[in-house]
Amino acid sequence: MIRPIIYMTFTRAALGLTASLLWSHFARPDPSRLAWAYMALTAVFFALAWLAYLRLDGAKLPAPDKRLFEWRKRPTRSYGDISDYADDKLYNADDLEDDETDFCRLAANLISGIIFIVASLI
Repeated sequence: MIRPIIYMTFTRAALGLTASLLWSHFARPDPSRLAWAYMALTAVFFALAWLAYLRLDGAKLPAPDKRLFEWRKRPTRSYGDISDYADDKLYNADDLEDDETDFCRLAANLISGIIFIVASLI
């Protein structure tokens, strides 16, 4: 479960950094604006972690659905032979059970929140 946590953390951190830089760019250029953006993203990530914790605890909250973000079907393409990697076991967030996915979301949101709170203090 380490790999899905790393993937989710990297995705959340990249999207948060992009959002904060856009916020800083379109607001008046001031270094303190970036710190405020980081603090706002910290609050968002900790709120998402709290919701994931509640889902782990047994609350019936709606989970984000990937089908909302799939706009078109991707064509299947073959790029050659995969026999070199046939024995490697791949871990994907789709292969995890619901509790494991919620735990990965909780860990990824907490790590992202910690990253942004440290960045806001620097």
